[in-house]
Amino acid sequence: MRIRKKTILYAASVLACGNIALQALGFLYRVLLSHYAGAEGLGVYRLVNSAYLVLNAGCLSGVTMACSRLSAASAARRERGKLPAILRLSFVSFGTMFCTCAVLVLPLRTKIAADLLGDARCAMALPFLLLCLALTGIENIFKSFCIGLEQMQFSAVSEVGEQLIRILAVYFLLSRYHGEDYGVIAMLIFAGMVVSEIFSAVFLTTLYKKQLRAPARPLPVDRVLGGQFFAIALPLSISALASNLLSSAGAVLLPQRLMAAGLTYGQALSALGVVSGMAMPLILLPVALVSSVCTALLPAITAAQAVGNEKRMRSLVGRTISTVGLIALPATAVLVPMAPRLSELIFGQPLSTHYVMLLGAVAVASYYQMASGSLLNALGLQHINVATAILSELMQLAVMYRWAARPTLGIYGYLLAMLLSAIAAFAANLTVLHQHTRFPLRPLRRFGVPVLCALTLFYWTQVCYRLVRPFVSDAVPALLCTALGAVAVYLFVLRLCGVRLMTYLGRRIETSAGTLSMRGRP
Repeated sequence: MRIRKKTILYAASVLACGNIALQALGFLYRVLLSHYAGAEGLGVYRLVNSAYLVLNAGCLSGVTMACSRLSAASAARRERGKLPAILRLSFVSFGTMFCTCAVLVLPLRTKIAADLLGDARCAMALPFLLLCLALTGIENIFKSFCIGLEQMQFSAVSEVGEQLIRILAVYFLLSRYHGEDYGVIAMLIFAGMVVSEIFSAVFLTTLYKKQLRAPARPLPVDRVLGGQFFAIALPLSISALASNLLSSAGAVLLPQRLMAAGLTYGQALSALGVVSGMAMPLILLPVALVSSVCTALLPAITAAQAVGNEKRMRSLVGRTISTVGLIALPATAVLVPMAPRLSELIFGQPLSTHYVMLLGAVAVASYYQMASGSLLNALGLQHINVATAILSELMQLAVMYRWAARPTLGIYGYLLAMLLSAIAAFAANLTVLHQHTRFPLRPLRRFGVPVLCALTLFYWTQVCYRLVRPFVSDAVPALLCTALGAVAVYLFVLRLCGVRLMTYLGRRIETSAGTLSMRGRP
């Protein structure tokens, strides 16, 4: 089958190939970290990473979304002279916020580690965290610019190369350190991240100069463009900063609440490391496909809105919700029965069935929340996404604080808090999307068909693995056979429901402005 360009399938396939390669490398990376750092070391790294996520969110989330949306809208209106101005505005905004963070963090790093993160060992990693953030800013601004112009392949190549270099750099550093200071281990992990970010920053900067040349008469940054940029960037930055502050507060408070439930500090930190560094990445494997489809659709939605094509906009919003369900639910349903065995094979960490099933529900709710929030951003309703994101994080923090301290719940209280907050956020986002765009809900088709596929595949995976396992000497071939059979069953169930997935994704998504390349012909 030849995949046509300018379709959801083409754009998503480019991103999915990169994301799947990224997931495979990410698993290798996490196996490496679990081997050299252990569960407690991953817990210390998670504390430092929570600070990184807060700074990254505040400095970059709004800037990158504004860069992507405005570049997509400008290209759709054939106003390519604005594109260099959008890029300059993005870099100046990020540079200002980064310098402010660096001035505050560097002198206070010891106090931040001990008082805010709750572990003084984190202080050594904070200078490398800032250096990593500076390079990540360069990379992410260029990537969002490429995505806005629908040049997905550049972003995919950058991410895969970066992850490969990160694995090699972190392996080189950790394999030569034979101590047991988890603060040093966290510092070495971030040092390896800095090396990989250097590659991405240099690669995308060179690519921009050679492949995405600016037009002959670029326009300056004017008041109108600046107003549009900050109207998008500021609410999203505030939302992401507040959400990540609350999320990081949850990561810092979780060990303390688990200690209140009867665990020691080491056990509580290990529980955090298992959830964030082993179990959740395993269950979130389908995010490679879900995020690829969403990323491919969002520039098209922004462009349709920019040219006033409301019918097309409604169609794409509905298609995004449907596609998330058709990918996320069945894929998670296959992973959940396999996850306990996969966790033992990859990480040497056993997981209970109830633990994995709850994680699977959290993952599905998170996919829907992510997609609906992205749709709000693409439609210029970022203030709504700000409100739902912050309120859901507050809800998660409050529920986690109470339930994780109960001896009968422990870590399950944290997982339940994530599940309930994600469901509430998606319900609010979906309500706003329906009211704003009037896209047809069609609950049976958008939610009923994915649920039917998921239930079928869940029971298929359980039964098939039990039948195949006695006939093979190792668990890996049995898991592969079960997964391949699940794909065939999934396609069969879709056909029975009247859905042809490849045809559905293969519909054209070109904008009325034609190609979105800076140097291509309109």
